[in-house]
Amino acid sequence: MKCALTSIAFAAGLVAGVSPALAAPPQPVEATFPWPCPDFEATLRVTGSSKSIPLPGGGFILASPNQRVTVTAPNGNTATYVITGASHVETLSNGNSLWTSTGRNLLLVPEANGHPSGLFLTLGTVNFIVGPNGEEVALFSGPGRVIDVCAALS
Repeated sequence: MKCALTSIAFAAGLVAGVSPALAAPPQPVEATFPWPCPDFEATLRVTGSSKSIPLPGGGFILASPNQRVTVTAPNGNTATYVITGASHVETLSNGNSLWTSTGRNLLLVPEANGHPSGLFLTLGTVNFIVGPNGEEVALFSGPGRVIDVCAALS
């Protein structure tokens, strides 16, 4: 199974059918879906809005104004996060995509390359690289702060 390390704005945008039109306003997002944590399956409820803005060269910016996510563990623990950050995606010459997430984002991390799947709240600037087939090339790095949401809810 090929999954990409991605932001919740992108995942919610796919569910909501975000329009790539530059002049269009952000589209409302309301979605509920499961995501695997190392020891349990979490339920994510996303509300707010999302917009994809195309850039020259095949890149794009994902913006998520007024977006929130509530993450619920099977034990009843929940956490709600404001995730109004943005992600800039640049296509590299080798076909990989460099993601730079700024602000407050929830990153969905698949099980890959020897680490378990998970959910990570990022604050500030965090980078990661995804291959052309959606495979993880480089896990997040950068000066931003990372919070393991699965660990916080277990």
